[in-house]
Amino acid sequence: MSEPGRATWDEHWDAIQRDSSVFGRIASFVRVQVLSRAVAHYASRYLAADGPLLEAGSGTGQSSSRIGVPGRPRIALDYAARALRHARDVPVFDAFLQGDLARLPLRDASLSGLWNLGVMEHFDEAAGIRVLREFRRVLVPGGHAVLFWPPDFGSSRMVLAPIEKLLTWKRASRFQFFPDEVNRLRSRAHARRLLAAADLEERRIDFSFRDLFIHVVVVARRPS
Repeated sequence: MSEPGRATWDEHWDAIQRDSSVFGRIASFVRVQVLSRAVAHYASRYLAADGPLLEAGSGTGQSSSRIGVPGRPRIALDYAARALRHARDVPVFDAFLQGDLARLPLRDASLSGLWNLGVMEHFDEAAGIRVLREFRRVLVPGGHAVLFWPPDFGSSRMVLAPIEKLLTWKRASRFQFFPDEVNRLRSRAHARRLLAAADLEERRIDFSFRDLFIHVVVVARRPS
């Protein structure tokens, strides 16, 4: 299965950003009040103290609103122009790029670090490995990637999956809150295998209260 196209993502971001969207308001609250604190925690520990940083699949960028590290380039990149339009409202970013994660418009070894949330699960395994290899290419040796990667067993799936099933039954057509999630993590071993295939070193794999057990946080490093 291929990853969702640009039109699908534009429609998604428009839908959840509408003032009338209850899910959009809840999702925004979680991004700002919960996920942004978790991002700040991992950024302070694993993203380098100097050099440019990239959110590789920024969406609205709200989850990065507490990332700190002022006085250095912080770039928001997304496939969907409408997501980047929303990200412009987040003052931590200095630049905005529209691009494909499998073909990043960046030079080799040009980033000190990168991060994303709820991105990698939208790529099938082969495409996901290509994206991870692209992350490796643009990171400096020793640079870190911090990936908030939803698992099959995350708290958000426990809440959202029953609602999706109910609304699918009620509407007599498939309903889902997000575009297809074809590669949610199944285990830590699954994460390790994907990192190894991309020649990235595992630094840490967490599943914790910091983001209310929504993601597995996979911290990887380009070998020095």
